[in-house]
Order: sequence, then C-alpha cells, then structure tokens
Amino acid sequence: MLKPVDGMDDLVFALEDIIGNRPAAPSPVVVATSDDPASNSEFLTDVERRLSDFDGRDLVPHAHAKPDLAEASAGNDLPSDAALLDLLVQELKNTTPRGAGRNWRTPRFQLVLDVLEVGQDVNWTSVATQKSTLLTLLYRRWESRHSLLTWAREMSSANFPIQWIGVVLTAILSGPSRWLFSRRLNGRSTRRLREQFANAGRTGGGFPYQALLLLPAGNPDGHTDLRRRLLVGSILQDLADVMRRGRISPRRRRRQWTPVVLLDGVHPLTAALLDQFAEQVKDHEPAPLLVVGTLAPGHAERVAKTVHTVPEAAKALRRFLKGDRTALPRPPYLAVRLPRDEVVDPAVEIRLTPHKAVAPRVPGVSAFVPLALVLTVVAGGLGVGVHHYLRGGCADTRVNATGERVGVIESGCSFVSGKTGFGDKVPDLGLLEQRVAENNEAVDRLKDRQGEPRYYRTVVFFGPLTRADQAESTAPPNAIWQLAGVVDLHQEHNRLADSDDGRVPVKLILANSGDRFTDGRWVAERIAERERVGRGELAAVIGISQSRPEALEAVGGLTGIPVIGAAMYGSEMAQNPNMFLSSPFNAAFAEEIATWVRGEGKQGSAVVYDPDDPYFSNELRDELNARGVGSADRDVVAKEAPGKGGKGEPTLKKEDVARLCAEADTVVPVVAGRGDQLLKLLAIGATLKACKDRVDRPIRLIAGPGGVVVAAQDVLDDYKWARVWVAGLADTAEQSERTAGANAFGMATQAIADAHLATTQFPDWDVSQVLASLRDPDFDYDGLRPNVPGIGEGRVHIIHPEVVGSG
Repeated sequence: MLKPVDGMDDLVFALEDIIGNRPAAPSPVVVATSDDPASNSEFLTDVERRLSDFDGRDLVPHAHAKPDLAEASAGNDLPSDAALLDLLVQELKNTTPRGAGRNWRTPRFQLVLDVLEVGQDVNWTSVATQKSTLLTLLYRRWESRHSLLTWAREMSSANFPIQWIGVVLTAILSGPSRWLFSRRLNGRSTRRLREQFANAGRTGGGFPYQALLLLPAGNPDGHTDLRRRLLVGSILQDLADVMRRGRISPRRRRRQWTPVVLLDGVHPLTAALLDQFAEQVKDHEPAPLLVVGTLAPGHAERVAKTVHTVPEAAKALRRFLKGDRTALPRPPYLAVRLPRDEVVDPAVEIRLTPHKAVAPRVPGVSAFVPLALVLTVVAGGLGVGVHHYLRGGCADTRVNATGERVGVIESGCSFVSGKTGFGDKVPDLGLLEQRVAENNEAVDRLKDRQGEPRYYRTVVFFGPLTRADQAESTAPPNAIWQLAGVVDLHQEHNRLADSDDGRVPVKLILANSGDRFTDGRWVAERIAERERVGRGELAAVIGISQSRPEALEAVGGLTGIPVIGAAMYGSEMAQNPNMFLSSPFNAAFAEEIATWVRGEGKQGSAVVYDPDDPYFSNELRDELNARGVGSADRDVVAKEAPGKGGKGEPTLKKEDVARLCAEADTVVPVVAGRGDQLLKLLAIGATLKACKDRVDRPIRLIAGPGGVVVAAQDVLDDYKWARVWVAGLADTAEQSERTAGANAFGMATQAIADAHLATTQFPDWDVSQVLASLRDPDFDYDGLRPNVPGIGEGRVHIIHPEVVGSG
C-alpha cells in the first residue's frame, strides 16, 4: 500500500479523479522522486495495484515500464525505445476492462513501427525505387493484419458458382484497399507525423518519401530524437482516437476512464521517454493519457523546476484540475518528493485502504440504437449500390491481386485505380477514357440517308493500360501512348464516315489486361463472349502492345477474331492464325541499331537483355548478335523481375553496370530490354563512380524500342552522364508509340471497310469477313501490310537524344 503519510490520500484521490473519468483537461505528468530508487519503484507499484480490483480484474488500461522491461527491449531487432513503447502499447490493450474493446487499433504508431521494421529491405539504388519499395512493403504489412482483405484478394482470382459474389467481394474489399491505404498515408491522420518530418528538414514528397529519413541507410545519425517524437506523438494521437466519445459504438460509451502509463525513470531509456511524453502531452487538450513516473532528484529538479512535498503536491494538483493552469509549469510536470521518514498517519491509512476508484459502466439497450440505425441505412445503401454496380459498366471487370481493375468497359466504369502517376509527359488514362466515350456518343448521332441510325461496328483496344504499384514496375505502360494515337484517329475516322458511305463508323471499347498481361487470359474470355455478327458487334481487337508469352496465350483465346498488334516486334507472336502485327519485327530494329553501332567506330558492343523474355528482349539480342552486335562474353543480363520472391540474385548487377561505364570508350552499350530495365541501368549508374565521373564525356548508348516509353516520359535528362539514342517508329519517342496505335486502328478500319464492300448482306456480315480481308495478300493500309518478315525500308527511326521526348 502507498505510504500513509500526510497528504498522500489527497494526492492519490486527485489522481484517481483524473483516472476514473474521461479525459477532460490537460493531464499533468506526475513524478515521484527520492534518494532511494527502491522507494521510487515501490510508489509506482502501489499506484499500479490501485488500478485493479481486489480479484485482479483490470479497472483501467495501464502499462508499467519497469527497469527489467526496459532491459529486455534492448535485445529486440527494433531500436530499444521503439521496442519498449511497443510493449507498453500492447500492455495498455491487454489491461483494457472487459466489454470496452481490447482490440482497439493504433494505426499511426503501427505505421511508424512498420517503417522501422522494413527499412532493412529497402533497395537504395535511387530515391524513386526507395519510395516505391517502402510503399509496397508498408502496404503488405498493413494488408497482412487484415485477414478479411487477404482472404478476399485471394478469392478475387477464383471462379465462383455465382459470378456476382466474386464481383461484389472484390469491389467492396479488394479494390479500394490499396488506394485507400495510399490516401491514408498522405491524409489528415498522418498530418502531424509529416509535420515532424518537415521540422527535421524533409518537406514534400508524401509520407513514404519523408519516412526514408528514419531508415539507417538514409540517415546515418539515426535521428533518435525524431524517432522518439514520432513514436510518442503517434501513441498520443491513437489514444485520443480511442478515447474520443463515440456516437454509435457501445464500446466507446464504456470507456469512462483515462489510460495510465507508469514509467520508472531509474533506467535512462525510460527517463528519456518520460521527458518525451511530458513534452508532447501538453499539445493535447484533453490529454488522452496520464503519465505517472519516477525520476532521480537531480533530473526531477531540472525538468520540473519545483519539487513539492506530498501535501503541497496535492493542493497544486487540485488547483490545476479546477482550471488554474498556473499551478503547474509547462509542460505540466508535478514533482513530488517522497518523505524519507515514514511518519504514518492512521487516518490516511484508513482512507487509502479501499481502492476501487473506477467502476466501468455498462450501457443499456439505448447504447445500441444508434449503431442499429446506422447499420440499417448502410445495408440499404449497399444493396442499392450493388444493384447499380452489377447492371453498370463494371460488370465485366474485377480488381486483381496488385490492385488494378482489369476487364472490359464500355461506359460507367474506369480503369484509373492502379499506378497512373507518371508525370505530365504521359497521357492521362482518365482523359483518354472520356474522349473514347465522347467519340462513341458521336457515332450514336450519325444518321444514314433515310434518317436512320448508321450501321457501325465495334473494335476493342486490348492491352496493359495500368501498372502494378510495385518497385519493379516503374516505366509507364506503352499502351497508354498507343491508345492516345488510337483515340485521335478514332475521332477523325468517324468524322469522315459521316459523309462517306464507304467508311463504317466504329465504336471503341477498352480492355485492360493488367500489368505485364497478368490477367490477359481472363480478359480475353470476356472479349470472346461478345457477339460478332450484325450492327454494332465486334469486328476486331487491336493493341496487345507487348510481345509476351502471356499475351500470346491470351490471343489464343480469341479464336476466329482478328487481332492486330501495335508496337509488337516478336516474330513468334504472329504464329496464331488470327494475329497480325502492324509493326516491323525485331530484325528490322536490329538492322538499324547495328548500322548505328558500326557508325560509332568502337571496338565492340555489349547487349543488355533479359533471357527470360523470349519473344522480345532475347529475340532482339539474337538478331543483334547475328549482325555482330554484342557477344556472349560481353552481353549483360538485366531481368525484368527478380526470382525467388525477390530474394534471388538482383535483376541487374552493379558490377555489370560499372563495367559498361568503365569500358564505354571502346564498347557500345545496347539495351535490348524493356523500359524498366533501362531505368534500372540508369538508376544504378547514378550511384556508381565509374558512371558519374563521365558527366563531361557522357556514355553514348542506344536502346531498342523498349526504351521508347522512358524517352517519351522525359526522364533521360536526369542522367547527365549518359546520352541515350532510341529506336522507334517515328522521329520522336512520343510519336513512335502513337503511330503504332494509330496503324493498328487504321488496319482494323480498312479491313472492316473491305468486308463491308465485299458482301451484299452487310447487316449480317460477321467478324470472319474482317479476318479474311486481313489475310488477303493484296491487303494494304496506307502502304502498310501486316506480318511482313522483311526489314522494311525506312520504317525504323533512330531517335536522337535531343528530340526523344519532343513532338
């Protein structure tokens, strides 16, 4: 029991007035001090006993940082202060009285812990990669703590006996989760955390960028003060949310107390955290936490300025609670000197014997009425929303495991839910979707000579329109620029069709396969289900946009439907009888690149390629090797994605990039990979001395058509040590992909027109006539023919670094 000395009962009862009621005012930080550390520790132990009933039942959430707990936290993988605070938070939850909800969340505190825990897994090649990796790792941590989200994401790719069950689960649970998580990181809930980063010199860029300051590799000094401010501040904010009076939650109505943290300052770490709590609790009114601790006399005198006797402390605390804020200094420290001589007062001893100061109140039925009303309204609204969703434009879509909406849309839905923020130089998918809808509406307004609606057909643009929000997916999807070229020509085609009966108006439908065609097969099944005969039905599929095994498999599911590829260069992609490539093969690019390399007059060349990319990168490397560009001993492997769940060898080794830079005076680097591999090479080179030292004499390298998306993104100027030429289909990188898309759409409309003229029963002609037109040896669109294996005169352009992103 507490020492029954004069004034101890008044002091304890004043503390219990704070503890036994909801937070209503700034809470003081009460510290006991004496020359005897054992006496200090005994004081905290006696206070803790009063927070439980006689039978051991917890009456108030409380946590006690004893010296042995502080010592145990030092052996944790986390910094010792973070580990100790984590233990205290868990203890607060475990001591919450029954019926008041022990599983309350601490999202801000957990977020800071997650940053500290995953820091060792962040790749330090570039700031963009660091930020993207940290965001991905944080999201995985967050999702792993939500079993329902994890389960729903796994089920989103399964086949359901009743299709709409899977659609609803995906839309409600899987779809918005990643978007909401990213918004929360930069929303109001983390505003104070971001302000702390700003005070430490890291402004702007969003929470993931600012949080890099906490990681050891980005911050050799550790920023111990910043880390403690963030940890303690996040605990106080989270507790403020827990204690805020709930309007509908019965559990919050049972929280009639103020949580308590007991900090024994005999350990230096605990004493430092006590000071940190005192510094930050003053910013909260009402304060969501009462801090009671002990400090050595010298420490107590330094921070509290005045050390009171027990009776004086009781009077000062009562004045403070009645509104006299001058009774205690700021921060509101109340230092109490424990008496050395135990002069027992029997009357005080009698008053201190009972200690059930908090009696949790259990609300009656009325506490559940607001919750029931809210649930009724939400259920009704949800039912209406599901009804409209199933009948709307998202019925043929789903959200995949990486948070991208994939499938087929006509109207009333959008694919803008995944990674789209690639800068001003990249076409905006949302605006393109809007223009497609406007172009389609213009078709509905067209009339024939009898005033009847015009006969039209449908073309599907099918390709990866979004990218997964992952560290290995950094370059924009090339299909975005292709779609921009398609949309421009789509508008012009329908404008001319208004006065030309030989042109069949066309409506455009968008189909997203997901990043790297991960959901291509499923989306192809949705396309294959569409009607192919008569007015307004399917006539062709264009796009595809990537020479991948997954893309070839998806095309195989479109049997009987003509598919016209844009910006596809793998010759093996034409093996399906319904596949037509509007762009030249890899061989044509290899020929032009070899000519450029020979013009450099160097002794040799090295091809950077991906052996796991058979239809594009590896085939282009073979074509280059056949023309004397690159060799087995000089070529460099740069894979698109790491193996073994990211734990295998790096996709591109630093020593290989260093060698390319060191040998650049005699060896020409040729990047035969996709945009991500080029970005990886540049990002790694920016960290290597062998590359950075060449700012005055930049490395001259050339990239195949996979580098067009990087050049069009206008980021090459960030790497002053390299000058990058790019092989494309036009004089500028941006126009190259637009041209590829426009050519595919133009071939489709030409084949539709040929089929239209070839039959006298045009209302009934089907997709097979379009397929036959494309197979006709005499088929020609503006001088272009599909699947031409030859090199092709003037079709491939070498784009100079000074004009890669213009036009």
